[in-house]
Amino acid sequence: MKHTLFFLTLALPTFAFDITVAEKDHVAVANGGKVVAKLMMANDLSTPEKHHETYKPYMHVFSADGSTRLTKGAGCNFTHHRGIFLGFSKIGHNGKSYDRWHMKGGDQVVTKVAPGENAFTAHIDWQGDTTAPFLTEERQFTFTTPAKPFYLGIEMNSAIKTVSGEADMNGDPEHAGAQFRPSELVDTKTTTYLFPGENIDAHKVKDLPWAAEIFTVEGKTFTVVILNHPNNPKDTATSAYRDYGRFGMFPKGKASAESPFKLRYQWLIAEGDVRDAAAFQNAWNAFAGKTEPVPSLTIKESERKAAKPKKPAK
Repeated sequence: MKHTLFFLTLALPTFAFDITVAEKDHVAVANGGKVVAKLMMANDLSTPEKHHETYKPYMHVFSADGSTRLTKGAGCNFTHHRGIFLGFSKIGHNGKSYDRWHMKGGDQVVTKVAPGENAFTAHIDWQGDTTAPFLTEERQFTFTTPAKPFYLGIEMNSAIKTVSGEADMNGDPEHAGAQFRPSELVDTKTTTYLFPGENIDAHKVKDLPWAAEIFTVEGKTFTVVILNHPNNPKDTATSAYRDYGRFGMFPKGKASAESPFKLRYQWLIAEGDVRDAAAFQNAWNAFAGKTEPVPSLTIKESERKAAKPKKPAK
């Protein structure tokens, strides 16, 4: 019996992630030799084009075998939508308003990366009217191999402080918060959203524990769920309805040097079409330390833009 137990212990996988930092360019996260995530953190001011491509950090996500990029970078429709990203379009500070969603008039700049075990922390300056920051952030990412059907878990813990005074972190559900943006190659005809509860309207509901999205890229279907930790600010909106797949959580709150604005989310990624309320709820319960029952499931097709009416021929 003792020999059997010893064998089973050796057979258990460790699921360690390799963290590789390419200074001032990216942080690669590999599992089993395959890159499954990559934080893009360059801030290249050499040309206006390069600056536009690198004015904020964001995380790319890849398929389990590393062959397919699931997320969008710079360019294409809504260039500011990039992978997993965090921003706010209306930040009030010292009588001024700053847009650090579209990155108008200032950048988010990674100044240091501290690698850890299956994790790393990016230190980020949120620039004000000059290159000097008015906000500083510690954004920690932790990587896990979750229970099936998911192959990757990405947890983000963010703490945003002011350099001085107080900041009002604000915006709206479409232009603020923690977001996930699928690749520019997403099939907009098939994007589908899932919510906990019956007949959920993402335009109206607040403080959902989770929301999920099914999308197709390069002929492959994936499911991603965002878990909203109960310690996050209350009255959080969920933006999950666009056909191009940008979705996430929009919290509001205050930040100061003494009292940071803290956020905690986790994204779980699965290959294939997953419509399993139990899998989503069990994952949230584990993340939140709760034992909530499995809810019913609202499944909604994305809202597609209506075609513009054609002008009558002259």
